[in-house]
Amino acid sequence: MELTNLIIPTATARPGMSVEEVFRECVRVDVPGIPFQEKDGTITGKASIRYVLKETFIPDFMVKHAHLLGDEIRHLDIKENQLSEILSLDIDSFVLEKMAVVNSSTPIAKALATMEGLDTTYLFVIDDGVYKGIVSTMAIARTMLTQA
Repeated sequence: MELTNLIIPTATARPGMSVEEVFRECVRVDVPGIPFQEKDGTITGKASIRYVLKETFIPDFMVKHAHLLGDEIRHLDIKENQLSEILSLDIDSFVLEKMAVVNSSTPIAKALATMEGLDTTYLFVIDDGVYKGIVSTMAIARTMLTQA
C-alpha cells in the first residue's frame, strides 16, 4: 500500500472564502478539512469543519463538562437563522496553523504516526511546496479492506 495511492485531491481554502464554500468542498470530497492557501500560494494552515463547529456552537464550559449535561438542554439548540450567519462568515478567522504534513514518498506508518502525534485523522501531502491532496485514516482503512 503506497501513500500516493491514498491521496484525495481537494481544492484549497483561500483568503476571503466563506465557511459555506469550505464546507461544500469538504463534503464534496468527504474530508474533514482542507488546507488554507495564501494569495502567494503557500499553505499556512488548515480549515477544519470540526474547529469551525466548535468555535461557533460549543462554549468551552460545555466541552469541559459535557459528561454532566443532560439530553434536555433544548434552549442551546442551533437556530436556523444562526446557520446562514455562520456559513456566511469568512474562513480566515478559523484557520488553524497546526497541521499534519508529509510528502508523497512518506511511508504509511510515518504518516499514521504524524497524524497521531498531532491528534488528527488526516494530513496534507505537499511535495516541494506543491499541494497534492489529503490522506485520511478512512482512506487507509478503505484501502485495507479492498486489498484484503
